Amino acid sequence: MHQVMITESEVFEAVRRGYNEFEAVSNTEIIDYFSSIDDESIAGHISHIKGILFEQEYVELLEAQGIEAGIFEATNHPVTDIAILEDSEIVNELQLKATDSISYINATVEEYPDVDLVVTSEVAADLDSSMVTDSGIEDAALEQAVSDTLLDEMVNPMSPMSVVGWLFGLPF
Repeated sequence: MHQVMITESEVFEAVRRGYNEFEAVSNTEIIDYFSSIDDESIAGHISHIKGILFEQEYVELLEAQGIEAGIFEATNHPVTDIAILEDSEIVNELQLKATDSISYINATVEEYPDVDLVVTSEVAADLDSSMVTDSGIEDAALEQAVSDTLLDEMVNPMSPMSVVGWLFGLPF
């Protein structure tokens, strides 16, 4: 498994890709927005951004291995998230899931049995390797990068991610 270093700029890139209204705003304005969201809504936003960040990070890993890959322009591309290319032509499409939920992955495999599925390391370790590909990226690392970048602990000290982190002993 690779130790993936996720930078703040990559998190902000994921936010801008996932939210058109943030394309031209400053990082501070993005942080201010997420700091003002109620605790019940923030988990959904974190999950959305984490999924986009996962796509970006996995494409970078593939490219570092000499594999030509690209993210589909639309964040809601039907069924698949990234394309594997040869000579700029799509030769395969992959669905990526940034989660630690095995039941969610099992449901996805059942719904799309013919689509290659790439998952975070936590769930890959607990699943049959013929069903999924381990991305080498941990769900916890993605979640921590998003939380550390977007959630101002001073404004929102009891965010759901802080509580989850506290319960599981994760540094936030």
